[in-house]
Amino acid sequence: MSKKAAALFTLAAFVLFSTSCTMWRTREINTTADYPRENRKILSVVKASGELVEFSKSNPGRLIGNVISGEATVVVMKRSEIVGPFRSIKKDDHGKIFEVTDSSGRVHSVQEVLKEETNKLTVQARYSTSGGVSIPLSEVKLVRFKTTNGVMTALAVLGGIAGVWLGLAAYYIGRD
Repeated sequence: MSKKAAALFTLAAFVLFSTSCTMWRTREINTTADYPRENRKILSVVKASGELVEFSKSNPGRLIGNVISGEATVVVMKRSEIVGPFRSIKKDDHGKIFEVTDSSGRVHSVQEVLKEETNKLTVQARYSTSGGVSIPLSEVKLVRFKTTNGVMTALAVLGGIAGVWLGLAAYYIGRD
């Protein structure tokens, strides 16, 4: 096999396998017709309560029946009163507090400071926990899931075939 033919084959294989055949779509759930298909890989869910549930791409959640289940990180925004003394208070460039460590060593990811007193902060904070979850579809507001893009897959396969064909044609024309 000549160097040109090998290069063209490699280029065609690269084009075929590097195109985006799968993608992550976000869908709002209003009716049962909006539900993703059975056994879909789920990346994240926003529940009707506003709670965010995130699955990893390596171990996504699955839709089985009318329940999304799997190992996930649940992110909740809630109002908290943090009592000092504070071990540390971190601020951004604009002086806005984004992280507070309380006297027991617990770290709070602050989204907004609602009230600030000498030894007490009332904040809107983001808390997360990990573990197994089962979410009924009736509680789901938004879902992000993996889907296959049929058009891009077909174009990738046809492009690969065309690349091989052109490579072979160039090889045979250049051989004379």
